This record gives sequence, structure tokens and C-alpha cells, in this order.
Amino acid sequence: MRDRNRLIVVGSRLRAYREYAMASLAQEYDLALVTSAPLTWEERHVSAHRIADTTDPAALRTAVEELLAEAADAGVSAGIYTWDELSLIATAEVAGQLGLPHLSAAAAAACRDKATTRALLDRAGLPAVRHRLVHTAEQAAEAAAEVGYPVVLKPRALAGSMGVTVVRSAAELALRYPRVAATELPGLRVAAGVLVEEYLDGPEISIDSWVFEGEAEPVFVARKRLGFDPGFEEVGHLVGPWRHEPWAGPVEELVKAAHRALGIELGVTHTEIRLTDRGPRLIELNGRLGGDLIPHVGALGSGFDLPLAAAALAFGARPEPRPAQDRWAEVRFLYPPHDGVLERLELGAAAEVPGIAEVVPLAGPGTELLLPPKALTPRTAALIAVADSPAACTTALDAAEAQVLPVLAGSPLRGLGALLENPVTRRYLALDRGLGSMTVPGVRNDWIRYGAGGGQSLNRPVLLATADRLRLEADLNGLFELLTTIPDRLFSGDRRAFAKAVGMTPTQIDLVMRGAGATMPAMSRADMYREPAGFKLMELNTGSSLGGWQMGEFARTVREDRAFRAFADAEHLVHPDPIARIAEVLRAGAAAAGFELPARPVLALTEWPDGYEKTKPWLDFVVPDWLRNGFDTVVCSLAEFDYRDGVPYVHGRKVDVVYRIFLPGEMADEQRSHDLVDPLLDAVERGHTYLFAGLDCELYGNKGSLAMLSDERNRAAFGAEEHALIERILPWTRFLRAERAERRGEQVDVLDYALAHKDGLALKPTLLYGGVGVVPGWTVGQQEWEAHVRGAVDGPFVVQERVLPVAERFVSDSGQGFEQMVVAYGVLMVGSSYAGMLVRGTPDPEVGIVSMSNGAQIGCCFHVEEPSGGAA
Repeated sequence: MRDRNRLIVVGSRLRAYREYAMASLAQEYDLALVTSAPLTWEERHVSAHRIADTTDPAALRTAVEELLAEAADAGVSAGIYTWDELSLIATAEVAGQLGLPHLSAAAAAACRDKATTRALLDRAGLPAVRHRLVHTAEQAAEAAAEVGYPVVLKPRALAGSMGVTVVRSAAELALRYPRVAATELPGLRVAAGVLVEEYLDGPEISIDSWVFEGEAEPVFVARKRLGFDPGFEEVGHLVGPWRHEPWAGPVEELVKAAHRALGIELGVTHTEIRLTDRGPRLIELNGRLGGDLIPHVGALGSGFDLPLAAAALAFGARPEPRPAQDRWAEVRFLYPPHDGVLERLELGAAAEVPGIAEVVPLAGPGTELLLPPKALTPRTAALIAVADSPAACTTALDAAEAQVLPVLAGSPLRGLGALLENPVTRRYLALDRGLGSMTVPGVRNDWIRYGAGGGQSLNRPVLLATADRLRLEADLNGLFELLTTIPDRLFSGDRRAFAKAVGMTPTQIDLVMRGAGATMPAMSRADMYREPAGFKLMELNTGSSLGGWQMGEFARTVREDRAFRAFADAEHLVHPDPIARIAEVLRAGAAAAGFELPARPVLALTEWPDGYEKTKPWLDFVVPDWLRNGFDTVVCSLAEFDYRDGVPYVHGRKVDVVYRIFLPGEMADEQRSHDLVDPLLDAVERGHTYLFAGLDCELYGNKGSLAMLSDERNRAAFGAEEHALIERILPWTRFLRAERAERRGEQVDVLDYALAHKDGLALKPTLLYGGVGVVPGWTVGQQEWEAHVRGAVDGPFVVQERVLPVAERFVSDSGQGFEQMVVAYGVLMVGSSYAGMLVRGTPDPEVGIVSMSNGAQIGCCFHVEEPSGGAA
């Protein structure tokens, strides 16, 4: 012990959240610990310890007196301190009995009891928060009606936001009150009752202070990040300079006044405040060091060590000022996408991201993680960034988070519909922004509805993080390259054999070979779901017949919304102009084919007659975009073409460019197909018009091609990196035939396997798109499934592993809280670059096909622009 003063610490709590404090104190003091369990990680920091019930004043006093006697024998002074919420009152009582400097027992009790806190604040005349203490559901309903919805239900004497929940209606109150009233924390003294308080709009902050001779001195201010509505789980904290803020003066005044009202004369405290449009309002005041690593994060940014200040106070001394620095520091807590047992935590290169100071694992293999409200803080890791600005912290944390993957044990089905949102989406849906700022009402106008084929629009865009966009772009470019090389790799360059293998009929093969383009335009749309481990492909469409280009028009409407525009500017969110990019590819393709376009070409957006009425609305919808890009545009079906001396006309106008929407799969084995297509191909061959894009594009963009990539028998044709790409992005896909195939390392009969595993497979025709002909096994009975499968054997069909989509939150149409929707992403690639998304969402995670016909809503996607720019 030598000549160092002894500090008796009561309770240690979790290593990940408190070892920083104990390590700092051990540098200056001889530490002695009183804990209720045998020592583990604490052993290296302490010289002595006692095991006792730290919530029982009598048991605690005995242990403390023994440790004080050791200090006296060594001729050194001793103090007592706790950061443990469970031990706070007992420690205060023992300190008072033994005459040790500490927060008083009365003040500790006032902090612990939220009803007492409210009463003392009201008595002192501080800014009021409407509230009532209730003991029954009936009293809660009366109080909520009196206070006015929304309200907050809050257990009277718990900690760490346990049980705290917002309630927006009487129906929600009836559902949630019993759960709040039953919430408990073992070992914590509680008083009966639940507080019903008014809901306070605005950002929430916390202030860590030290108090000496009754005067509170604020040290750190943390801007809270809250999640898991309707709860108040703290998912992160940003600590940094605050004296310049317009609310700094009122907040400091409220903090000092609240400490006086609760009779706090000495100690370290943690105050939580909402910044409302009526001024700051106190949420609660805790008589201990802040949790969630806030003091540690604050020290990284400012250089001030609050645990050492607390130790000085424990010896009755005013903390010494320390050299200060005005940097920003932020901690972000990561969570699993769904309940489960952690198998492993992959941290990747998170610690190497510039600006990341620490990566702290918070859960190990075998840890059960239950998301709120089932449990509190089921975190996998903490990321801490230090930088010169909040934006730089955000950039570092976003990049580091993209490196971290929690792998959960058990059935993959547990991930179906799991909530998984990227950081920019979480910021958009942060409750302090207000629910009204999380929707874009303008997207539900008549023009948008017409462009969506009469369907409903999602009430906000989807937001894509930089890491996800870059990964999608790289993967989809790689996949496109692989698909276009299949004829050479697997069919010795025989494209007719390739066309037959993917399921084309003789008529289709003849027309496709004749209508092949001079070049293959680098255009595709990947229809994808996102699973917890990343994006998975369901189908890839290539060539010109892609939906998704209308999202540029959607995005213009979204951008007109003032609230969204402010958020987008702050987050550097942009949307590509897909038709501008397609126009560039089209002009380049025409030039490469030797076709000279006039200054303002007439472009015919041309659909197959049978699908024209269904397609026409969204073709009409994009006409303004084509006009802006220099094309006089006509919407028509192929049957409307009028050939004059072999030159195509539509509606009396000569057609310079045929933009093909129709597909080879629509060309039945009948004379009508030739009658419609041959005159067009004659005009193209004679140079009367330019066809964009060639009919051969669909050779590659079909599910038969995907089956060839997935088939292990073709493994030798691809390199190791190509195999890694296929495994990462493509679910198991096989032609439906009575043959052997590899499945999860075992040989199975494809037909038998398909018949026995309907809940994990979908049956898909190789050449159709948009969900046409698809049979999701989990949506039909066994008898119906078997009939579909047996009828498709050896036909142009594949079976594909079921992809299990995660969900995102959208504000409910009632405007009262959130609903979760499964999102299907139609990722558009033009000229080898990401060009936006056609997004579809549905609240049913079990839905077989996310389509407008199944009630899905449609929307667009904004992405985070890289600093170098590049998007418009």
C-alpha cells in the first residue's frame, strides 16, 4: 500500500463498461474493492477486497470498516466511492455513518426515486414536466388522458432506461402498462408505482458533473443517440464542445438548480435533459458516474478524467483542473439483427479505420442476445471514434460498423424479417427528429401513383450507406462480367447452344441470334433481398428491358420535400439520374454500331403488345426524363409500328431509336412472333433505325444463367475470387432435373430434394421476370408444391434457395409510431456504375413475391455521396 491513499470502491459492475475507471484510479490510489461476487477482472487493479452484499448497509459497513482499519494501520487516508446504481443508497448510508465525504443518503434516495425527484423539482419551481404517479392500469389511463398523448411510462425507481416506453394511444397503454409495471432489476431497492409523464419532443442530452460544497460543475455533455422505439435504448453518445450551443446557458442553469433542489452537496452526477422548443426539461438526475462509457469517451475528447475527479471528492477535495482539448468523441453500440445466441463476432478491419480509437467487444460466443423490450443493452460491440468534428466521427463509425458482423447460431429462419438498418437510416429515423420529419407526403400524389401502375408509394425513400453501395457496385459488375463469359467458358463460344440450355425455344433462338446487338450494353438490374450477412441476388435482368429507371422522377419529388432536403444535405445524400446515364450508354452504343443519331432523335419506348397496357403507365412516367435528355419520345407497342418502305413509323413519326422493353420470353413459338419482330430487324439491318439493346441481352439475364454459375460441375471454369463472389451474392440455384447436385457439402437428388424442402425453395421459370410464374414453396401446400415441381421437371425451370429478407422501419400510415417492412431492392447498374434502385416494400416477411400485385409499395433510394462527388 505504501504511502498512497486508499480508495474503497463499492461494486465493480461490468468490465467492458467500468474497467477504464478502475484502471485510471489504480494509477493514483491504493484500491480496495467491496463486491458481492469473487474477483475476476478486478484483481489486477486492487490490493485488497471484501465480499459482501453491497446493497445491505449493515453488511457493507462491516466490510468497509475492515478496509478502513487497514488504511489506518498503514497511516494513510481513506475515502469511499461507488459508480454502482444498485449500491448507491447503501454506500451513502455507510459513508454518512462513518463520517466519510460522499453524496448524502437523502440525496441518493431522491436521485433513485423518480417520483421524489419530480416532487422536489416542482417544489423548487423548476420548469415543469406534467406527470402523475399511478399504481394501476386504470389510474394510468386516467393520467394519460389528463397529461395528453403521447406519454412516457417510467418505472419509479429503476435504472438505465429499463421499462421506459413511449405510448401514443389508449390501446397501446393497455398493452404496455402491465409490462412496465412488472419490470424489475434484481438487487435494486424499488418503490411501488409507475410515472406517467408527458412526452418531450426534441434532442436528448446528458450532463456529467462534479459537485463540491453544493455547487455543480458540468464537465461533459453527451448528445444521446436513442433507438428501439417505443423504448429509449441508448445506442450511442456524442461528447464534445458545448459551451457555444444556444442552449448551453439554460442547461447549465437547470443542472445547477436541480442539484440544489435535490440537496446534492458532493459527488459526481449524471443528468439527463430534453431540449424542447419550450426550453430544457429535466428527465432524471442520477447520483453516480455516467454509464455507457460516457466518461471514458469524454476523456478521450477533452482530456478530463472524471473518475479521478470523483476520487478527489471522496477525500473532500475540489478536483484539480486539467489541461483541456476540444475534440469530439463518439461511442456507437452495435446490436444483433434479431434475437439469438452469438456464435462469433467478426470485427474485420474495424480497428484500422482512420479515426477509430477503440473497438470493444461486448459479447462473446455463447452469449444470448435478446433485443428490447425482452432485454436491455444486448450489444455485440462498442465503436469509439475521436475526431475534430461530429461529421468526421460519423464517417469513421459508419465505415467501422460496416466491418463488423455478428454471426448467430441456430436456424437461418430466425433472421426472416429481422430489423437491420444502416447508420444513415437510423439517423433519419431518430426520434428527436420527430415522426413528421420521417415521411415525404409528396410521393403519394396522382402522378407518382400513375407511374407506379396505380399502386401506393412508400412514404420515404430507402437510404444506402457508402460501404453497401460500393460492395453492390463491385459485386454486380463482377457478376455481369461472369455472365457474359458463360458462352465462351461453358459452350466453346456456341451461343445457340447456350440459348437452348437456358430454355429458349427454336423461334426465340432464331430471333435472338438475328437480333443480336453489335455490343452488349453494360446495363442490368439485380433484384435482391438483404439478409443479416449481406445482399443476396434473386434474379438479374440485363439489357434495356429494365424497370427502375423511373426512380429518377420519384427522387425529384422526394428532393422537393423541405425536411428531407435538409437531412439529405446534412448527410450528403444524392440520387443518380438513371435516364441521363442510360442516354449516354445509348448514344455510345449507336456510335459504336455506326448509326448516326439526329440532333434530337425520335425514341420509341416499345413493349410487346400483350403486356403493353400494364407497362404503359410507367413508360409514360419517364417520358419527361427522356425529353430532358434530348429525345422526342413516343410510348407504343410493337404492333403499332407502321413500316413505310421498310422504315418504321409510330404515330406518324419516323422512329430513330427503338428502346426495347419486350423480352424474348414473350415470343411464343408461332408465326405472330415473326410477324412482329422480323420487320423491325429488317429495318435495323438496313440502317433505318437503331435497336437498343440487342435481343441477345436476355441470354445472360435469366435464371438459367444463374444456375450455371451456381452449379458445382462448372467450378473448374471459374477462379477462386469468382467462386467467392458467386458464394457471397448468389443463393443455391439449380435446373430442375432428376440429377445429382451438391447441397451444403452433400450429394442430393435435385428432384427429391426439391419435393422434400418446399419451405426453403422457390420454383422459377428461367426466362420470365417480375415474379411471373414463380412458386414460393412456403406459400403453398405440399400437394400443390409437388404438382408444380413434377410439372416443371426438365422444363425451363430452376429451383432456388429461399432468401430471408430483413426489415426496415417506416412511419405507419396513422403517423403513430413505426411499422416494419421487408424491402426488395432492384439495383440498377448503368455503364458499370450504380444508378439507383427500384425499391418495393411489404409488411409481410413471409410474402413469396414482393410485387405491386401483392400489395407492395414502391419507392426510390438515396445514397451517401463520396467526398469526390460523382452523383447528381
